[in-house]
This record gives sequence, C-alpha cells and structure tokens, in this order.
Amino acid sequence: MRNRHCHETASTIHDRIVDNVILFYYICASLDRRAMAKLVFEEKGPAILEQIGMSKAEFARRMGIQRQNVNVLFTTKNFETIFRAAQVMGVPFSMLVGYSEEPDRDNILDDESADDAMIVEDDIPTGNTSQDRRKRQQLIMSFYQEWKRRNPEQKRFNISLQEDINIRSVSVVETAAQASLTYLSTLAVLQLDAILTNARMVRNVPSKAGSKNQRAFERMIIMEYICMGVGRIKMTVGIRRSDKIRIQYCITAIDAGKIKQEA
Repeated sequence: MRNRHCHETASTIHDRIVDNVILFYYICASLDRRAMAKLVFEEKGPAILEQIGMSKAEFARRMGIQRQNVNVLFTTKNFETIFRAAQVMGVPFSMLVGYSEEPDRDNILDDESADDAMIVEDDIPTGNTSQDRRKRQQLIMSFYQEWKRRNPEQKRFNISLQEDINIRSVSVVETAAQASLTYLSTLAVLQLDAILTNARMVRNVPSKAGSKNQRAFERMIIMEYICMGVGRIKMTVGIRRSDKIRIQYCITAIDAGKIKQEA
C-alpha cells in the first residue's frame, strides 16, 4: 500500500501552492513538443480513478465538465487541464505526465519541514486486538502533538470551504478514539495536511444532541477527501457555537464494513 503521494509537505497553503507552481513550470520546461504527444494522462487517468475509488461522474463534477466528456478530457495535452485533474485526484501532476512514478528520495524534505513525516506505515499495527488499537491510538496522539509543534497556528485553509479549519483538543481526542479502530483510518490521519486543505464538503448537518463532544458545536460539516492507497477519507468539521470557527472533529477512512466509524 502506498500513501506517499497524499502527503502535503509544505508548512502553509501558500508554500504548497508555490511548490506546485514550481513543479508545474519545471516539467513544462522539461518536456519538448514530441514528449508532449506522449503524455500518459490518457492511459493512467482511468486507472487512477479506479484505484482511488472516484467514479467518472464524480470526477466530471469536480472538473466542471459533462460525464460524457471525461474520456475526451483524458486525451488532452493541455498542461493546465492536467494540473487541475491532478489536484482533483489528489495525485502529483508529475504522475499524470509520466515525469516520475515516485518522489525522488533525495528531494524529500527533511524532518524539520515535512509535516507528515513523523510516522510511517510500518509503524502502524495492522491487527484488531486491544493492544493494536491502543498502539494506534498512541501513534495518532503523538502525530497530532508533533503536528501542532510544527504548526503553531494549528490550522489550515480549506479550499472548498474558503475557511480555516482549526485543530483543537477535541480533534485529537475524537480522532484518536475513532481512527484507531482500524489500520486504514489510522493511515488516513497521516494525510492530515492534505485532508484539511483539499477535503470537499458533502453535507452540513446539525450536531448530535446526545453527544458530549459535539455539545460545543451548532452544526457539523461532513467532508471527503480521496487519497491513493487509502481511498475515500471522511472528515467531520464542527462549527463552534461561541465563535463560529471551524474545528476538525474527526477523521476516518470510509469503509463499508465499518459504518460504526461514522461521526
């Protein structure tokens, strides 16, 4: 299982955009006209959609095109369109133009600048024993603690909401309790920066009256993010009654066999 492509490694949304723009122009400058005719977007696009669990209809909706035009879009050699498709799919632009299959290890940011590099897949227990769950819970709490140290503002700007999503104590408590139930949900938490920035709103619902942890929120925003190697990820964001700020409440992988994970 691969999850490296999902990681947001810039410390702010501004840095993330700058990184993408640099990569965009670097590759454009590197490919000549002959290479442009050999882009792999047409070949890889449908396969990536299948791998991340996104239907062509949903992809078309997010791209702002008609469903019947998806196959035509896959044949485009327009870098701007492919760049947009990469953002929608949650994969590197370089993957869709065939520049590289994997990030160059020599170019991976060091520990002081890579927000999501504190825990790797091999650290996460895959079993379902109480000991495995406790270990996953500890890993999630340690992950958040380190993330907060590296992100003193404790927030990320979400493109879909056009609002900051904040991390608070309830974020850690609820996510550690729910995501630790499964390996996949724990793995999903490692995509925190990408989820906070790129998750899209699905619906806006009232908070649960009987939930102690949701008592401080007037409404809950249900959001989704699609990540290669994990699939669909659900993030619940609470709108706090006192000041209306958005607070990340819970993150889990969406698994038909784990409906109980629903916030």
